[in-house]
Amino acid sequence: MGAMKARTELLLYQMSYALDRLSRPTWQNLDSTFESWAYRSGSLRQIQRLEAQAYVETRRDETTGKRVIRLTEKGLAAGKAGWDPGSRWSRPWDGKWRMVLFDLPETERQLRDQLRKSLSRSGFGCMQRSVWISPDPMTELAAQLRAMPVNAESLMLLEAVPCGGESAPDMVQAAWDFKRIDLAWETLGSHLKQAPDRDEMQLPEAFQRWSAKEREILQRCLRLDPLLPNALLPPGYPGKEVWNQRRKVIQTISRAID
Repeated sequence: MGAMKARTELLLYQMSYALDRLSRPTWQNLDSTFESWAYRSGSLRQIQRLEAQAYVETRRDETTGKRVIRLTEKGLAAGKAGWDPGSRWSRPWDGKWRMVLFDLPETERQLRDQLRKSLSRSGFGCMQRSVWISPDPMTELAAQLRAMPVNAESLMLLEAVPCGGESAPDMVQAAWDFKRIDLAWETLGSHLKQAPDRDEMQLPEAFQRWSAKEREILQRCLRLDPLLPNALLPPGYPGKEVWNQRRKVIQTISRAID
Protein backbone atom coordinates (compact mmCIF):
# COMPACT_ATOMS: atom_id res chain seq x y z
CA MET A 1 0.00 0.00 0.00
CA GLY A 2 2.85 2.38 0.87
CA ALA A 3 4.59 1.69 -2.48
CA MET A 4 1.35 2.28 -4.37
CA LYS A 5 0.87 5.57 -2.50
CA ALA A 6 4.41 6.65 -3.39
CA ARG A 7 3.86 5.86 -7.08
CA THR A 8 0.57 7.74 -7.06
CA GLU A 9 2.15 10.79 -5.43
CA LEU A 10 4.97 10.74 -7.98
CA LEU A 11 2.55 10.52 -10.91
CA LEU A 12 0.48 13.41 -9.53
CA TYR A 13 3.68 15.38 -9.08
CA GLN A 14 4.69 14.68 -12.68
CA MET A 15 1.21 15.57 -13.91
CA SER A 16 1.44 18.89 -12.09
CA TYR A 17 4.13 19.90 -14.56
CA ALA A 18 1.78 19.20 -17.46
CA LEU A 19 -1.60 20.20 -16.03
CA ASP A 20 -0.80 22.78 -13.37
CA ARG A 21 -0.03 26.31 -14.46
CA LEU A 22 2.03 27.33 -11.44
CA SER A 23 -0.41 25.87 -8.89
CA ARG A 24 -3.58 27.03 -10.67
CA PRO A 25 -5.69 24.10 -11.89
CA THR A 26 -5.96 24.43 -15.66
CA TRP A 27 -7.95 22.37 -18.14
CA GLN A 28 -5.72 20.55 -20.64
CA ASN A 29 -6.79 19.02 -23.95
CA LEU A 30 -6.75 15.23 -23.66
CA ASP A 31 -6.70 14.90 -27.45
CA SER A 32 -3.40 16.76 -27.68
CA THR A 33 0.19 15.82 -26.98
CA PHE A 34 -0.63 15.13 -23.34
CA GLU A 35 -2.68 12.01 -24.06
CA SER A 36 0.01 10.54 -26.28
CA TRP A 37 2.61 11.40 -23.63
CA ALA A 38 0.51 9.69 -20.95
CA TYR A 39 -0.04 6.68 -23.21
CA ARG A 40 3.67 6.28 -23.97
CA SER A 41 4.58 6.65 -20.29
CA GLY A 42 2.11 3.93 -19.32
CA SER A 43 0.17 6.39 -17.14
CA LEU A 44 -3.12 6.58 -19.01
CA ARG A 45 -4.78 3.69 -17.17
CA GLN A 46 -3.52 4.96 -13.83
CA ILE A 47 -4.89 8.41 -14.66
CA GLN A 48 -8.30 6.80 -15.13
CA ARG A 49 -8.01 5.36 -11.62
CA LEU A 50 -7.01 8.79 -10.32
CA GLU A 51 -10.19 10.23 -11.80
CA ALA A 52 -12.24 7.62 -9.95
CA GLN A 53 -10.48 8.74 -6.75
CA ALA A 54 -11.16 12.45 -7.50
CA TYR A 55 -7.49 13.38 -7.97
CA VAL A 56 -8.20 14.45 -11.56
CA GLU A 57 -11.38 15.35 -13.42
CA THR A 58 -12.34 15.32 -17.07
CA ARG A 59 -15.17 16.92 -19.03
CA ARG A 60 -16.21 17.65 -22.60
CA ASP A 61 -15.28 21.12 -23.79
CA GLU A 62 -18.48 22.85 -24.92
CA THR A 63 -16.71 24.87 -27.61
CA THR A 64 -14.47 22.25 -29.23
CA GLY A 65 -16.26 19.08 -28.17
CA LYS A 66 -12.92 17.62 -27.10
CA ARG A 67 -12.27 15.87 -23.80
CA VAL A 68 -10.19 17.90 -21.35
CA ILE A 69 -8.55 17.06 -18.02
CA ARG A 70 -7.17 18.85 -15.00
CA LEU A 71 -5.88 18.13 -11.52
CA THR A 72 -8.39 18.76 -8.75
CA GLU A 73 -7.42 20.64 -5.61
CA LYS A 74 -7.09 17.21 -3.98
CA GLY A 75 -4.73 16.12 -6.76
CA LEU A 76 -2.65 19.27 -6.49
CA ALA A 77 -2.33 18.83 -2.73
CA ALA A 78 -1.34 15.16 -3.04
CA GLY A 79 1.28 15.94 -5.69
CA LYS A 80 2.97 18.77 -3.81
CA ALA A 81 6.42 18.13 -2.39
CA GLY A 82 5.75 20.24 0.72
CA TRP A 83 5.13 23.85 1.71
CA ASP A 84 4.73 26.52 -0.95
CA PRO A 85 7.95 28.56 -0.63
CA GLY A 86 6.55 31.69 -2.29
CA SER A 87 3.81 32.20 0.28
CA ARG A 88 6.13 31.28 3.13
CA TRP A 89 8.81 33.82 2.18
CA SER A 90 6.26 36.61 1.71
CA ARG A 91 4.61 36.25 5.15
CA PRO A 92 5.23 39.11 7.60
CA TRP A 93 7.29 38.85 10.78
CA ASP A 94 6.29 40.71 13.94
CA GLY A 95 9.82 40.77 15.40
CA LYS A 96 9.07 38.17 18.07
CA TRP A 97 10.58 34.72 18.50
CA ARG A 98 8.54 31.76 19.67
CA MET A 99 10.58 29.43 21.85
CA VAL A 100 10.12 25.89 23.06
CA LEU A 101 12.30 24.89 26.00
CA PHE A 102 12.25 21.40 27.44
CA ASP A 103 14.21 19.23 29.81
CA LEU A 104 13.16 15.60 29.59
CA PRO A 105 15.10 12.87 31.40
CA GLU A 106 16.77 9.93 29.66
CA THR A 107 13.91 7.73 30.83
CA GLU A 108 11.63 9.71 28.49
CA ARG A 109 13.86 9.50 25.45
CA GLN A 110 11.01 8.43 23.15
CA LEU A 111 8.92 11.45 24.11
CA ARG A 112 11.95 13.71 23.76
CA ASP A 113 12.70 12.40 20.25
CA GLN A 114 9.03 12.76 19.30
CA LEU A 115 9.09 16.39 20.44
CA ARG A 116 12.23 17.19 18.46
CA LYS A 117 10.82 15.61 15.30
CA SER A 118 7.59 17.57 15.68
CA LEU A 119 9.49 20.83 16.10
CA SER A 120 11.73 20.13 13.13
CA ARG A 121 8.76 19.30 10.88
CA SER A 122 7.15 22.58 11.95
CA GLY A 123 10.17 24.58 10.78
CA PHE A 124 11.67 25.33 14.20
CA GLY A 125 15.40 25.92 14.45
CA CYS A 126 17.54 24.31 17.14
CA MET A 127 19.57 26.74 19.27
CA GLN A 128 20.51 23.85 21.55
CA ARG A 129 19.08 20.35 21.65
CA SER A 130 16.49 21.53 24.19
CA VAL A 131 15.94 25.11 22.96
CA TRP A 132 14.06 25.60 19.68
CA ILE A 133 12.89 28.83 18.03
CA SER A 134 10.55 29.97 15.27
CA PRO A 135 9.47 33.40 13.96
CA ASP A 136 5.88 32.18 13.58
CA PRO A 137 2.97 32.07 16.03
CA MET A 138 2.53 28.50 17.21
CA THR A 139 -1.15 28.24 18.03
CA GLU A 140 -1.62 24.79 16.46
CA LEU A 141 1.71 23.44 17.65
CA ALA A 142 1.09 24.75 21.17
CA ALA A 143 -2.15 22.79 21.29
CA GLN A 144 -0.30 19.63 20.24
CA LEU A 145 2.45 20.16 22.80
CA ARG A 146 0.02 20.81 25.62
CA ALA A 147 -1.49 17.41 24.94
CA MET A 148 1.84 15.74 25.72
CA PRO A 149 2.29 14.24 29.19
CA VAL A 150 4.72 16.93 30.41
CA ASN A 151 4.48 19.84 32.86
CA ALA A 152 5.95 23.33 33.26
CA GLU A 153 9.09 21.92 34.88
CA SER A 154 9.93 19.94 31.74
CA LEU A 155 8.35 21.98 28.90
CA MET A 156 7.88 25.72 28.42
CA LEU A 157 6.50 27.72 25.47
CA LEU A 158 7.60 31.34 25.30
CA GLU A 159 7.17 34.39 23.10
CA ALA A 160 10.26 36.58 23.40
CA VAL A 161 12.34 39.46 22.09
CA PRO A 162 16.16 39.26 22.55
CA CYS A 163 17.41 41.81 25.08
CA GLY A 164 21.14 41.05 25.20
CA GLY A 165 22.15 42.62 21.91
CA GLU A 166 21.44 39.51 19.81
CA SER A 167 20.43 40.47 16.27
CA ALA A 168 17.92 38.64 14.10
CA PRO A 169 20.73 37.43 11.76
CA ASP A 170 22.60 36.09 14.80
CA MET A 171 19.52 34.15 15.89
CA VAL A 172 18.99 32.74 12.39
CA GLN A 173 22.58 31.58 11.99
CA ALA A 174 22.55 29.97 15.44
CA ALA A 175 19.31 28.06 14.89
CA TRP A 176 19.52 26.81 11.29
CA ASP A 177 22.33 25.26 9.25
CA PHE A 178 22.26 27.45 6.16
CA LYS A 179 25.35 25.83 4.70
CA ARG A 180 23.34 22.61 4.29
CA ILE A 181 20.22 24.52 3.23
CA ASP A 182 22.08 26.53 0.57
CA LEU A 183 23.79 23.40 -0.73
CA ALA A 184 20.44 21.64 -1.09
CA TRP A 185 19.01 24.53 -3.14
CA GLU A 186 22.15 24.74 -5.26
CA THR A 187 21.88 21.00 -5.97
CA LEU A 188 18.31 21.56 -7.12
CA GLY A 189 19.44 24.43 -9.32
CA SER A 190 22.02 22.21 -10.98
CA HIS A 191 19.45 19.50 -11.59
CA LEU A 192 16.98 21.97 -13.10
CA LYS A 193 19.59 22.87 -15.70
CA GLN A 194 19.39 19.24 -16.85
CA ALA A 195 15.63 19.38 -17.46
CA PRO A 196 14.52 17.50 -20.60
CA ASP A 197 14.01 19.62 -23.70
CA ARG A 198 11.06 19.39 -26.09
CA ASP A 199 12.56 16.44 -28.01
CA GLU A 200 13.37 14.54 -24.82
CA MET A 201 9.81 15.07 -23.60
CA GLN A 202 8.74 12.69 -26.35
CA LEU A 203 10.62 10.00 -24.39
CA PRO A 204 8.52 9.73 -21.21
CA GLU A 205 11.08 7.61 -19.37
CA ALA A 206 13.57 10.50 -19.52
CA PHE A 207 11.06 12.88 -17.96
CA GLN A 208 10.04 10.30 -15.36
CA ARG A 209 13.64 9.79 -14.23
CA TRP A 210 14.38 13.50 -14.19
CA SER A 211 11.17 14.52 -12.38
CA ALA A 212 11.53 11.75 -9.77
CA LYS A 213 15.02 13.02 -8.96
CA GLU A 214 13.83 16.65 -8.99
CA ARG A 215 11.07 15.81 -6.51
CA GLU A 216 13.54 14.00 -4.26
CA ILE A 217 15.91 17.00 -4.20
CA LEU A 218 13.06 19.48 -3.69
CA GLN A 219 11.73 17.47 -0.75
CA ARG A 220 15.17 17.64 0.83
CA CYS A 221 15.23 21.42 0.37
CA LEU A 222 11.85 21.75 2.04
CA ARG A 223 12.81 19.41 4.90
CA LEU A 224 15.93 21.43 5.72
CA ASP A 225 14.72 24.96 4.97
CA PRO A 226 12.33 26.73 7.38
CA LEU A 227 11.45 29.11 4.50
CA LEU A 228 11.90 32.12 6.74
CA PRO A 229 10.15 35.44 6.05
CA ASN A 230 12.02 37.71 3.65
CA ALA A 231 13.13 39.94 6.54
CA LEU A 232 15.10 37.05 8.06
CA LEU A 233 16.71 35.44 5.00
CA PRO A 234 20.52 35.50 5.26
CA PRO A 235 22.72 37.17 2.61
CA GLY A 236 23.49 34.95 -0.37
CA TYR A 237 20.54 32.63 0.27
CA PRO A 238 19.86 30.89 -3.10
CA GLY A 239 16.39 29.49 -2.40
CA LYS A 240 14.33 32.23 -4.04
CA GLU A 241 16.46 32.33 -7.18
CA VAL A 242 16.30 28.55 -7.60
CA TRP A 243 12.54 28.55 -6.98
CA ASN A 244 12.07 31.12 -9.76
CA GLN A 245 14.31 28.98 -11.97
CA ARG A 246 12.02 26.03 -11.25
CA ARG A 247 8.94 28.05 -12.24
CA LYS A 248 10.50 28.74 -15.64
CA VAL A 249 11.33 25.04 -16.09
CA ILE A 250 7.72 24.10 -15.27
CA GLN A 251 6.47 26.54 -17.90
CA THR A 252 8.86 25.13 -20.50
CA ILE A 253 7.90 21.51 -19.80
CA SER A 254 4.20 22.39 -19.71
CA ARG A 255 4.43 23.98 -23.15
CA ALA A 256 6.28 20.89 -24.45
CA ILE A 257 3.36 18.66 -23.43
CA ASP A 258 0.66 21.03 -24.75
